[in-house]
Parts: sequence; C-alpha cells; structure tokens
Amino acid sequence: MTTRFDLASFLQRLLSLPTAPFHERFVSSFLRAELRNADIDFLLDACGNIIAGSLGQGPVVACVAHMDHPGFEIVEGGTERVVADWYGGVDPKYFIGSRVVIYDQESGAVRARGVVEEISKDAQGRVERMKLKVMGRVEPGDFGTWDLVPFRQRGEMILTKGADDLVGCAVILAALQELKARGVEGKLGAFFTRAEEQGFVGTLGMIRRGSVPASTKVISVETSKALPGVVLGGGPVIRLGDRISVFHHEMILFMDYVAAEVKKKDAQFAFQRRVMDGGTCEATPHTLAGHIAGGIAVPLHNYHNQGKRRIGPEGVHLRDVEGAARLLVEMITRIDEFTGPAKRVLERFESTWEKYGPRLQKDTQDTKG
Repeated sequence: MTTRFDLASFLQRLLSLPTAPFHERFVSSFLRAELRNADIDFLLDACGNIIAGSLGQGPVVACVAHMDHPGFEIVEGGTERVVADWYGGVDPKYFIGSRVVIYDQESGAVRARGVVEEISKDAQGRVERMKLKVMGRVEPGDFGTWDLVPFRQRGEMILTKGADDLVGCAVILAALQELKARGVEGKLGAFFTRAEEQGFVGTLGMIRRGSVPASTKVISVETSKALPGVVLGGGPVIRLGDRISVFHHEMILFMDYVAAEVKKKDAQFAFQRRVMDGGTCEATPHTLAGHIAGGIAVPLHNYHNQGKRRIGPEGVHLRDVEGAARLLVEMITRIDEFTGPAKRVLERFESTWEKYGPRLQKDTQDTKG
C-alpha cells in the first residue's frame, strides 16, 4: 500500500486545490491527470462526474466520493461589496464576520479576500445568499470558500480548508492504484461526483441516467463528523448508516468480516463501526435507487469547518485515511466471498432453531392438555 509519507504528499497537492459546488474543475482535472498517469480508464459523463476503473458491463463494486466542499458563487461582482449564492450545510451562526477567499473561475488563482457582512436564509433556515465586503475585484461566476489553511500537517493529523470529501477521493484513487499494481482489475469502479453538498446533484444525475447497473454494489467513501464513540486515529469506520437511512445488511456483514480478517493478520490494523448520522452520504440515494450500498467513513474534525465557536479547518488522521484505503482494497480482493458472512449468520440461526425449536413446540403441546 501507499506509504503514509506518500499519502500525505498526495493529500497536500489535492487539498490545496480550490473547489466548491458546481466549481470542481480544478479537482477534476487533477484526478483525471492522476488516473492517466496510473493508466486507469475513465470518462466524463454528461454531468461532469468522473467514472473510472471498470468501464465494461459495469463493475462489481463502485466507490463514490464527491469533489466539492461547501462554498459560494459570486452572482453580483464588484470591488468593495458583492453578492454570492451559498451552497452547502453550515449553521448560520458561523457566517457573519467570517473571512472568505475568492478564486478566479478560469485560473483558480486567488482574486480577492473578504468578510461576510449579511446573510439571507431559505424557508428551511439554511443560508442561501451572502453579502460580502471584499478587497480586490471579483466577477460573476467566480467562486470561494472560507479563508483557511489549504494544508497543514501536525504529526499524523492533517488540517485543511476542506477534507470533505477530497479525502474520500484520495482513498478511492489509492485503492484503484493498489489494485492495479496487484493485477486485480475489472472489479472496482469509481465515481467522483459533483455538487454533492447541494443535495447529491451529480449522483442524482448518474442515477437518473441509469449509469449504475442494478447489479453494482455501491460504497460511499467519505469523511464524516466524528461523533461520540468514534476516535480520530482509531481507524476507518464501517458506516452502518447515516442521518437518513441504514445500509444493507449483507454489505455491513461483509465489511465486518473483511476488517476482522485483516486484523487477524495485522494486529496494528484498527477499525470502528457506527451509525454516522452527523450527515447524509451518497450511499443513501443509491440505497433508495435499489442498490446494495454501504459506507466507509474517515472520522472528521470540525465537520464543514464548524468549530466550537467559529469557522476552523477540518482535520483527519492519516492512520484513518490509510486504513480506509487498505480496507477497501481488501474488500475488493475478497469480493467473491461477499455472500458468505450473511450465510454464516443465517446458518447459525438455523442451528439454534434446530437445537431449541422443538423444545418450544413440545411446551406448546403440553399446555394443550
């Protein structure tokens, strides 16, 4: 597998790129270059999502991660005060007075910096528009994010303006590269999607177009808010569900089985399991579309940059990122065993019934007398 040093170096290049819903072009360009360098097939669909890996009759498993992070788009430009549409879920209490950075829509270069002066909300109380005071000239179509450190490493912690979900993209790409190096091809596909933060727009486009075969199993790979019972550095989380839905029992049992098998061989490997209901991931729309779906989560500090009192950098632990990629590789390597764990649980239940069921039936017959 990729060394932790190589992973950190890769994350630095990826996390430093600007991105926001509907403005993923710089991340998309980077990922496509990496796929070309690794000689991994890919295409762009009609929505601009990247579909990579197995492109034949459909992969056995497809992993999905999104290329955007909460941010905004300038709708009224200028040099002092401008207006922007906000995309993504962040509590309104964080906005007023928070600093932002604005990128040129064509080059990705920083055009201006500013501060949020006013906000307006939609009927559900979510921020949808902002008025900004800026230093520099910006144009309609430019986009931005919170003005935070692009990348900083402290020991094995990575701090960044937006780990969600570029870290998930990195995990999937690392798994694709490792599987290719092992000669395991044709089983894993990857979807790098757009505008997830505004309601799974890219994923919904794939589902509506029938781009995902009904037989394909789907795994969401995403950073997710570190809730009680989950520890940063404690390993990747087998995600039992999210805020809206619980995931398929066969997928969860298979993930449990593979993680336990890896740990038998390597006592240093760690993993966690929990319903990560701090947010909703792309496994849910695929579940509702009828796919067998599940999730692997990398625990996230400061989910959507929401610190204790103010906007702050998101954080992930390298051990969790590395472990997520390793778990994914081992799952694909053993995917032919997918139905085994569920069958063994069912056999155990059948054995229990055969041993004790007759006793209940006998007790019922005795009471009839």
